[in-house]
Amino acid sequence: MYTIEENQIINLADSYTLIYPFIVHNILEKFGERGEAAVREGTRRYGRDRAIALREKHMKMNVKINMKSLFSVGADLPSDPRFKRELQELNSQERVSHTLCCPMADIWKSYGFMDIGRIYCEEFHFACYNEYAYGYTQVNLAKTQTQVGDEYCAFNIVLRPENLPKELKPVCFEEYDPNYVKKEIDLPQAYGKTGFGTLWIKLYYHLLCTASEYLGEEGINAVIKGLEEAAVDSANRLKKSAEEQSLTVDRNFINLNYPLEFNPDDEPMWETYNKCNAKELLEKHFYPIFYREAGI
Repeated sequence: MYTIEENQIINLADSYTLIYPFIVHNILEKFGERGEAAVREGTRRYGRDRAIALREKHMKMNVKINMKSLFSVGADLPSDPRFKRELQELNSQERVSHTLCCPMADIWKSYGFMDIGRIYCEEFHFACYNEYAYGYTQVNLAKTQTQVGDEYCAFNIVLRPENLPKELKPVCFEEYDPNYVKKEIDLPQAYGKTGFGTLWIKLYYHLLCTASEYLGEEGINAVIKGLEEAAVDSANRLKKSAEEQSLTVDRNFINLNYPLEFNPDDEPMWETYNKCNAKELLEKHFYPIFYREAGI
């Protein structure tokens, strides 16, 4: 059904998608509403982090910070072959679209994590899209596939120049910058391993930090339990995928199909995202279980 390369993107995407509920469900189970507050804040921080990185990338590319740029210039991930969207409008001020098939929602549903996925949808999209445009984006997510009864996701994301302060109008819109010289952009192809690996680490890091800040040592223990569960599940999913493709689960297969580096010392992101002993916890509570279950 899918090519080897498409299956690699699917495995990378699903591995990133599932780290969220494996961590979150343990926090919610242990702490209830207090845990949910930590999770929601961690999800918002992750959304803002992702937006800031994309905005900085666009500024270096001489791209205006608006809705067309946000959704069409230099995506940080390759396209998932399962994803289906009906794009109704995309211009500098507005993006209107319906997501008809969301692989994230599908896998959350198959694992019984729809409620957790709903938290992600409620917090991530607003935090990310709003932060990208300096806090002036209007985000209307009327429907999501993580909501029971919603068959599609309905996005209406708006940035109006009238709502911007004077100094930001030329940053966001060409018509307010008479000296702007538009250049042809050579967009690099998004690389799945790096893209999903970056997001996996950022998402885990922000959930870990808010669990620590809001919930203390027991919050960190809940995250650890999520890592251990995710390690077992990740290995089993990769073994199943390899079997279906008549491939062998070895170092090369894992390198191509799992977001994290095979050796954590090869990951430069830990230089920045290592608060709360994030790397050490992975080395102790994720990697050994993952490799053992995968038979490496």
